Amino acid sequence: MPKIDQQTIEEFPLVLAPEPEQRRIVDEVEKQFTRLDAAVAGLQRAKANLKRYRASVLKAACEGRLVPTEAELARREGRSFESGEELLKRILKERRARWEADQLAKMTAAGRVPSPDGWKAGYREPRKPEIDGVPLPKGWAYSTVETVGDVLLGRQRAPQYQTGRWTRPYLRVANVKDDRLDFRDVETMDFDPVHFEKYRLVPGDILVSEGQSPERVGESAVYRGGIDGLCFQKTLHRFRPVPGGPSSGFAQIVFRTHVKTGVFMRLASITTNIAHLTLEKFEAAPFPLPPLPEQHRIVAEVERRLSVVDELEATVEKNLARCARLRQSILKMAFEGRLVPQDPNEEPASVLLDRIRERRGPEEPRRRGVRRVPRP
Repeated sequence: MPKIDQQTIEEFPLVLAPEPEQRRIVDEVEKQFTRLDAAVAGLQRAKANLKRYRASVLKAACEGRLVPTEAELARREGRSFESGEELLKRILKERRARWEADQLAKMTAAGRVPSPDGWKAGYREPRKPEIDGVPLPKGWAYSTVETVGDVLLGRQRAPQYQTGRWTRPYLRVANVKDDRLDFRDVETMDFDPVHFEKYRLVPGDILVSEGQSPERVGESAVYRGGIDGLCFQKTLHRFRPVPGGPSSGFAQIVFRTHVKTGVFMRLASITTNIAHLTLEKFEAAPFPLPPLPEQHRIVAEVERRLSVVDELEATVEKNLARCARLRQSILKMAFEGRLVPQDPNEEPASVLLDRIRERRGPEEPRRRGVRRVPRP
């Protein structure tokens, strides 16, 4: 650890002001610091209020309180609309059709002749959501994550995959922040063509953290491109919406809300200081499903409001940094004689210094020894 010896401290140059001016400097520094402390406290309160407002916007979006519902608009305009329940039925039908097509392709590739209908009994219906008591607006439906999207846990990072013919970039939990991806530290791993096809990311995929601190577990971000041939590691879940299902933007709002309201933290398994959101728990997480037009309006309104919050937070951070600089500048001005007015009629500091020396008496000779040079 960096350290400094006593002799270096004793020999450090000290600026000495006349004694009355010292008292004026102390009073002025305390007055200015009190003002700065009040300003910093106000900025910290504003920062906390913005954080709460961000969470309330996301929560209201997932409860149908942010924009007029599609049911209300349809009633006013005298038209019909596809409700969340009808959308959910269409999604379930699409899931089953995709599963059957995939099974037929596998049996055909293996040279097997499928029985007329017996093989279809192997289809597993998605789990029904556990209603948490929050009433949904008219036209919405409760679903689960596995119902409205395909979920896949990333590839395990193992020594045999560190090198190979098909080295490709991949993302891990350190690259996923709240609603953004950090590409500054992307590592590589071997993904052969088969595994690359399985773990590659396409625009619109959402990456959800599997292991994190309890209050941040489940943090997510939408992949919108930026690095070609990008894959992901086992510490992340990939959520890919079912075709015709929820938009990636709305799904991201749901996942962020689950983080802010503690839904993912309650579902996760916590060991020491790390929480793990397993695949099974993530798939069973509740997913409110509004009509598609309403989803688009919700996404647009959330983006509009949170963009204002982002600007305000940037302003608050800028002013907090400015307060820190002002604190240093006040101290600098104090020791340069520019903080308070000087009085030429006051006793000069040289007389004060002579009086100090007289009171201290003759200095004892210092012991000679090796002087330690502090490390930079």
